[in-house]
Amino acid sequence: MRRPRNRTPRALPAVLFAAAALLASACGPGRPPCADVRAGAGGEESTLLDTDAANKGREIFRRENCDRCHTLFDRPPSSGGLASSPAPAVDLLDSRVGPDLGLEGHRRSDEWQLAHLYAPAAVVRGSRMPASRHLFRPEAGRPTPGREAVDLVAYLQALGRARRDIWAERRRRDPAVASPPPTVGELARRGDELYGRHCEPCHGAGGDGRGELAGFFSFPPRDFVRGRYRFKSTPPGQPPADADLYRSITLGTGTGSAMPAFDWLEERDRWALVLRIKEFSPALRGKDLRAEDDADRWWRIGGTRGRGAAGGANGEMAGEGRRLWESLGCASCHGASGSGMTRAEAGADWTDGAGVVVPRSGDLTHACALRAGASERALERALMFGVGDAMPSYADALPDEAGRGALVAFILSLDRARKPEPAGR
Repeated sequence: MRRPRNRTPRALPAVLFAAAALLASACGPGRPPCADVRAGAGGEESTLLDTDAANKGREIFRRENCDRCHTLFDRPPSSGGLASSPAPAVDLLDSRVGPDLGLEGHRRSDEWQLAHLYAPAAVVRGSRMPASRHLFRPEAGRPTPGREAVDLVAYLQALGRARRDIWAERRRRDPAVASPPPTVGELARRGDELYGRHCEPCHGAGGDGRGELAGFFSFPPRDFVRGRYRFKSTPPGQPPADADLYRSITLGTGTGSAMPAFDWLEERDRWALVLRIKEFSPALRGKDLRAEDDADRWWRIGGTRGRGAAGGANGEMAGEGRRLWESLGCASCHGASGSGMTRAEAGADWTDGAGVVVPRSGDLTHACALRAGASERALERALMFGVGDAMPSYADALPDEAGRGALVAFILSLDRARKPEPAGR
């Protein structure tokens, strides 16, 4: 008998944001590293549990009988190219078998995981996973994750990251933007279908960012009707390029906010979603799809594309970047370590157009946390074009290629998760 669809009550954005902060605090010193029960090839552990929260989360995972449906067989290769991004097991939605979670760590954000625990059928349409609402408690009539929910997510975020953090590796590479298919009725119909399945729960049927899950997230889902975007390659005040939307759909926003990556969708399907999203906005609808963006044109006439800013991250280039970081006051928003700050910590009143609150600045110390990606090109786009209303463009302050490349190199050097590239890459 099919379980009834979970009904999701409204929730304060700050509720799950506070829980995500608990998860972050749990990543400090804890128990000695504990290998998970399954090791990789050659005896290398695919998961290390090095915090109290993750160790407790493993026990909760077992107690809740999660392993009756979820296996932990997937693991990153010891070397070679990136593992392909697994698609959701939609063919298993009517079975007791759930997707393998061996590579779940950092694939999605803490807030996504918490929302999924509370209302799985709302987050993944058609899911038969039972809700774990007993791990939440009511607070002022709204669900608040308890300590066990936070610990369980800490365990999920540790899975598969000991040998290689494949999601961090993926975010360090700018997604390729495929050539778009013809804008015909069939593509529009496909976009409608995909939007209803994957986007509507958060962004709403009308594209206004008011889906049934919207209240769970500290960063509100994008309002496509207003068409105000943060991660783009066009000057402030201008709508995004089609390629910007395609990249956001492909890459998601990592662990920095709630949107998952949809790189497992076929290229044509991602373009179908771009077309559907554009139709919500009067400023974007009715125009043919284009793969090239303003940044591509700019890079061809003097940007840092292909110059390899990361190669100088430990030398004079990064040293000059540190000087620019200090002189431009980057630490006043991102903190001395680059790990980001809350509005209260920074004494800032960040908004993202039309009064939408930006709760904290970006964490630059882990590739998975960088919401627009951690590639050189993503970082340079942010410097050149700004990030919504919260971060201005630094094009005037960094007019020369050398200065931009130095600052990018320094930012890349802050990534505490960066490891030497495996052999054979």
